[in-house]
Amino acid sequence: MTRYAIVDIETTGSHAKGHGITEIAVVITDGKEELERWESLVDPGLHIPLHITELTGITNDMVEAAPTFSAIADELEELLEDCVFVAHNVGFDYAFIRGHFETMGRVWKRPKLCTVRLARKLLPGHASYSLGRICEDLGIPNDARHRAMGDCAATTVLFHRMMERERGEEVVSKMLQRGERESWLPQHVPASDFEALPTEPGVYRFLNQKGTPLYIGMSHNVRHRVRTHFNGSMKSARRQAFLRDIHRIEGEVTGSVLMARLIEDELIRTHWPIHNRAQKSIPIRTAIVAYTDQRGFQRLHLQRQRHVKHAIRWFRKEDEARAWLHAQALAFELNPELLGLGSDGRTPVDDSANQERHNAAVQKLIDAAKVQSVWAIVDRGRTSDERAVVLMENEHVKGWCFTDQTVSRFEEIEELIDLKTGSATADAIVQHALQERELGKLRFDIWAPDLENG
Repeated sequence: MTRYAIVDIETTGSHAKGHGITEIAVVITDGKEELERWESLVDPGLHIPLHITELTGITNDMVEAAPTFSAIADELEELLEDCVFVAHNVGFDYAFIRGHFETMGRVWKRPKLCTVRLARKLLPGHASYSLGRICEDLGIPNDARHRAMGDCAATTVLFHRMMERERGEEVVSKMLQRGERESWLPQHVPASDFEALPTEPGVYRFLNQKGTPLYIGMSHNVRHRVRTHFNGSMKSARRQAFLRDIHRIEGEVTGSVLMARLIEDELIRTHWPIHNRAQKSIPIRTAIVAYTDQRGFQRLHLQRQRHVKHAIRWFRKEDEARAWLHAQALAFELNPELLGLGSDGRTPVDDSANQERHNAAVQKLIDAAKVQSVWAIVDRGRTSDERAVVLMENEHVKGWCFTDQTVSRFEEIEELIDLKTGSATADAIVQHALQERELGKLRFDIWAPDLENG
């Protein structure tokens, strides 16, 4: 016989991190009949805010003589042992109780079942699935709303009614058999959204009720990556709000990790989701910039900056930039000191003839660096018959496309490409991919007008 522990708690705040439990109620049931009840006020060790007292009726005086969570932890753990943990919006109650066990240095874990998600499956058509509204719709009485046992008892009646329905036990069994998927998914997200996600490289979007992206991500295995978002604690207010606002999950195959990264960047820059804060920042690069000193010598300088629009060249790492400059100093017979590399023992001369020769050589270097070299990356497509093509101009991404056409001339690539606005992040993505290719971590072909494929 499966035992279910219907649980409800009252707390000092809306998230587990930084807030405490003021009351716990548990009803043990076999799914049909109530077997046991247990409840206790709890000293949260924190001041109960006035608005919480007005909501729950629990005052600071009421919990002053109550036991702390650590004092009732053994009794509570024994009560919940071998039970499925059931609650209305189970993530909230579960996060608080697990968090309190963790602060004691104890690992606590139980299988979970959410009556919100269960009600959406077995009782479709309700305007709201909050405990108060669904109980009101079904005529389930609750004489002590926002007190632990009042809400716990109402949830128990709701649970029993759902178990009595034609597919009640079957649905509960399936929810528990799916690795608790119905419990760890955000309460509004249908399980079918997760099941439809690809297990290949691609991008995914978490959408709110209006269909606006809240977060956009990529992975070499989309379904696995999405699952990791819902692992771990729900302690912070930000995380709880994030999960509560997700109503849909969408995913699409991109064929390769490189294309997933580029498409993710484009989608983020198009929508700027509120939870993609990290991707909004442009990475700092080492730029090579030109200037003329007081003596009239044209010089080059290494500079760490985010925007590289006016740079002669830019590199992900400073040592790469220095290596390139050293090569240019040799190729154009320039003094390394005037290229920002330190002295090689030679002293620059101030006479105009030397200055003219030097400046002319630097200008040649700059002109050579700015020559527009057009080339392309040819990568896997979304199907076996398709290829992804990324058009590059020097280090900058010009655009990309997916095509199933047979391309024999480079000019045909340029005709197919969907031009993009470009970004420093996209450029950095390609540079990183080229390094991974050298290390054997990624595979794709490089094609230029003067190079054979490969």
